[in-house]
Parts: sequence; C-alpha cells; structure tokens
Amino acid sequence: MKTRFSAVSALIVLLLTASCGDKGMFVLQGTVQDGTDSILVAGIDSRYEGVDTIFCHNGQFTWKFRPDTVTTLILMLPDGRMHPVFAEKDVEAFITIPADSGLFSVSGGYCNDSYHSFYLASQRDTSMEQTAARIDSFITRDPFSEVTPFLIYDQMVRKYHARESVIEPLIKRMSGNMQDAPYLVSLKSDFEKEALNNLYFDTYTLKDSSGIQRQFIDVGGTSNNLLVCVWASWMGQAGLDARDTLRYFLEKYEGRNFNVIDLSIDVNLDRWKQAIAGDTVRWVSYNDPAGWESRFVKNANLQTAPSFILFSSAKRLTYKTTSIPDLDKELDRVLYRPKPKK
Repeated sequence: MKTRFSAVSALIVLLLTASCGDKGMFVLQGTVQDGTDSILVAGIDSRYEGVDTIFCHNGQFTWKFRPDTVTTLILMLPDGRMHPVFAEKDVEAFITIPADSGLFSVSGGYCNDSYHSFYLASQRDTSMEQTAARIDSFITRDPFSEVTPFLIYDQMVRKYHARESVIEPLIKRMSGNMQDAPYLVSLKSDFEKEALNNLYFDTYTLKDSSGIQRQFIDVGGTSNNLLVCVWASWMGQAGLDARDTLRYFLEKYEGRNFNVIDLSIDVNLDRWKQAIAGDTVRWVSYNDPAGWESRFVKNANLQTAPSFILFSSAKRLTYKTTSIPDLDKELDRVLYRPKPKK
C-alpha cells in the first residue's frame, strides 16, 4: 500500500511540475506551405530585443516563448515576407503562411484575432488616407489595444512612410498607457530629433530689459553657439537658480565659441524687471510677455520651465533639456576646442 501511495504521489508531483513549467507560456503552432525550413523571430521594440530561429519540419512547427506582457513578434521569412504574431501569457496561437504573397492567417488570443480582422478588411484599402481612417476606427473601438503600435509601425511608417502630422493624431487617440508603449515612445523621440534638425529661429526677435528689439540671428554673436535659459520670476527660486547656472557655463566654456542669454516668459514686465534688478551678469536678459503662448516657446515645443536650449551659430535648435548635468555633457561634446599652444 505504501509503495502504491508513493508512486501515485510521484505521478502527481510530475504532473504539477509539467503544469507549472507551461504556466505563462505562449505557444505558436504554424504551417508554412512553401517548404521553408527556418523562420527568424524578432520584435519591434524593447519587449523582445533578441532574434530567435524557428525550424520547420515538413512545413510544420511549434515554438514557445514566455512573455512578461503582450509582445509583438515579427516572423521573417527568407524571401523577405514578414508576418506579425502577438504573444500573450497562456495563449496558444496558430498561423498559416501561404506559398506566395497570398493572405496569411493568424488566430488565438484577443490580439491575434483582432489584428487578423483588421488585416483582412484593410486589403481593400487603396490609399494611406483609407488605412489611417481604418486605424482611427480601430483605436475608437479599443483605445487600449496592444495591436495598435504594430499598425502604426507596419502601415503608417513602413508602408506609407507617413509624416508626423498623420501619425501623431492617431497616437493621441490611444489610451495614456498605450501612448507610452516602447515602440511609440521611440517613434516620438525620432520625430522630435527630426524636427530639431530642421528648426531654425533665425527670424525670431527679442526685446531686452530696456525695450530694445533685437534679431535673434545676431544675439550672442553670429559665430557662437548660444545657450538660452528659459525661465520666469513666478517660478521662484528654481527659476533664479537656473538662470544663475549660466555663470558656471559661461566661465567653464570661455574661449570655445560659446555665449549665453536668459529669456523670461513673464507676462508681468514689472515683476520681471524687479527680479533681475541689481544684476551684474555678463550676458543680456530678454523677455517675451506672451508667456506660454510665446512663438519661441511653442516652436521649441517646451513642456516645462526652467529649460535650457542650445542653438548653433545659425540659430538652429540642436539640443534642449531641463537637466544641468546632461547639458554640461552636451556642451563639452559639441563646443569648439581650441588647439593647445605649443
């Protein structure tokens, strides 16, 4: 009796161990109709940064992956075709890949099923505008869908090379959590870098504390990089401290084709003038009474202040930050270094 009990116990332990081993696993079963013997697996963002290989046997395969969260995977065939699969915990999915460029099918789990419905319907689209409208409707039905970042990547970016003006309104329709999806955060960062590369402030004008208007292209010297500290007196000590940091930078990078100014966005000119009264700074202070509605602020896409903005000698916006340590590193990296004297 004891021996029998031990055997049953051992069997139960084995079953429980096997069950726990598959807990949280995503299982993909597939059929490939063209005789492909291997498929590469990659991701579109940091949720799956490696590359794996699926080996097919007689056109069939089974592949497993344990995702931390819903993960978008791309199956890449040797002929260049790419098909998405959405990996979810404890989900078994099925994919059928045709022998040519015909329609593929994927099912299993909410994301795969909803994507496949979108995929089939979008085959009728003949323009970017139609597909963008379809994605907009998809987001309206489910602003929390983990499928949407892939739709942006696959249709808007990869297929149509859509501009930010087309993609950004779609992103803003998603839930806040989905807007923070790794791929979309990376995409928005790329948009910002691209915008910075083409953002010139050469036609902008500023007024100093005596009311004299100056062309921004001439401010700080036409051969110098220019650092602008954007602040306001209503920010209290934080604004004054940020402004005073310009002393440090001006001294540290003296002789390296570098100059500084501060730009207040005070709407109350008297309060601004009182805040800087008695200053003995080595740079010129300017004010834009339009405040947050300032064209300067809006063009620079400032979301918070105090902020620091670095311009090239041609007044092209090259860098912006609220971090003084990060700014220090950037200045040391980009500013001209005079040759040491022999």
